[in-house]
Amino acid sequence: MGFDLQTLRFVMAAREAGADFSEAITLGRQNLHVGRDAYAREAARFGLGAGPAAVDRVFSAYPYVDTLLTELGARQANAFDASDYEGANFVADLNAELPDDLAGRFSLVIDGGTLEHVFDLPRAIRNVARMLRVGGHFISVNGANNFMGHGFYQFSPELFYRVFSPENGFEVESLVLTEVNEDGIWYEVTDPAVAGERVTLVNNARTYLMMRSRKVAEVAMFQRPPQQSDYHDVNWQQPEKKREMAYLQHPLPQRIVERYFPRPARHLMRRVVQASRRHFASPHLKRSREF
Repeated sequence: MGFDLQTLRFVMAAREAGADFSEAITLGRQNLHVGRDAYAREAARFGLGAGPAAVDRVFSAYPYVDTLLTELGARQANAFDASDYEGANFVADLNAELPDDLAGRFSLVIDGGTLEHVFDLPRAIRNVARMLRVGGHFISVNGANNFMGHGFYQFSPELFYRVFSPENGFEVESLVLTEVNEDGIWYEVTDPAVAGERVTLVNNARTYLMMRSRKVAEVAMFQRPPQQSDYHDVNWQQPEKKREMAYLQHPLPQRIVERYFPRPARHLMRRVVQASRRHFASPHLKRSREF
């Protein structure tokens, strides 16, 4: 996908939070999908050089993010890709085991929409972990909702919390859902294992899942396959945790509409409800940043 506005913000926020960009690499040679004025505005917001000279430096490598990475602290711009058609300086397939010379080489791996296109996802994640040194960070921005057909996968917070866990040598520092639009609000997502219930979102806009995790130990990943929280924790299966009737029984107004209103009226009312729904009203989606 490249660095659009929300991805750019999340990458800048990682620097703000202390991520080390000195030995950074992107998965795929990423394009910069942001104009000069928008970049200058975000650079000022996140405490980077926003003057004409700084903006000129960033856009000197346009359409690529190479000089943006050096502005963020990288010693050089590195890119990893399955082929060299865009000039990536590291060429290998994330579906296969990586060369030994890439192990522990990088302080930061940035995925601006690549994992969703890699078929062997567990192997790709192992490769990302292997590339990172202990203490390094992995930034991922991929589709969560309404990206069907864009790649092989759309991702859920549950997957990332279970995969990038201490058991696998990682800890999640930030996991955010946001709609792709320019004014999309960031919502920090509670780990379902902490919430004690599934954390879901049904909406009608393209939505990113953005994650920053830190490698805390060098361990062999997936010695035990990750399990979804509600299948792993038997406490979720206790009667007091079940809310089946609340989901099975539609509210009385809805049952009246379904029974007595003609089909066109039902469709119209459904559209009105969808347009007015507060998609991010879940207590486990906490508003964290507005733009």
